[in-house]
Amino acid sequence: MNTRNPHREQQLEHLTHEALRQLPQCSAPASLQARVLSEIEHRAALQARGAGISRWPVAVRALLIAVCTLSVPLLWMLIARVRGHMSQALAGSGVAQLVHGVSSTSHTVLSLGELAARLAHLIPKEWLLGGLFIVGAVYAVLLALGYLLFHPTLANSKAHTV
Repeated sequence: MNTRNPHREQQLEHLTHEALRQLPQCSAPASLQARVLSEIEHRAALQARGAGISRWPVAVRALLIAVCTLSVPLLWMLIARVRGHMSQALAGSGVAQLVHGVSSTSHTVLSLGELAARLAHLIPKEWLLGGLFIVGAVYAVLLALGYLLFHPTLANSKAHTV
């Protein structure tokens, strides 16, 4: 059974509205607008940073895909070439016989140590230094790219209070 009285509800609404109208106006602090706008900008920057590669320009994304696609066959050829050189070097040094001659667990540890020592003598110093240089250069480039990509957004990500 519905006992609602529309006239009484309108009267209650009118009384509530009049009571609220008679209350004094509350004013917001003067700095509220600046803090609200700053928080809106901060949240927009967080959303833009979280979007990732989807926010990059189309040309840059296409270039990245092309570079990644072209690097796969180049890397495949490089691995095949290094494997060929290593197999030739290992075949002439007796390391292959050492690896196949391991028969028990106790000999495995000693054989692996001997294998590491022989491989260390087989690797040309130029390869070792070149590899270290390449790894260092790639590391430095990645650090620089990370700094350049994320530095502008990190400067604006101060903690905001509203």
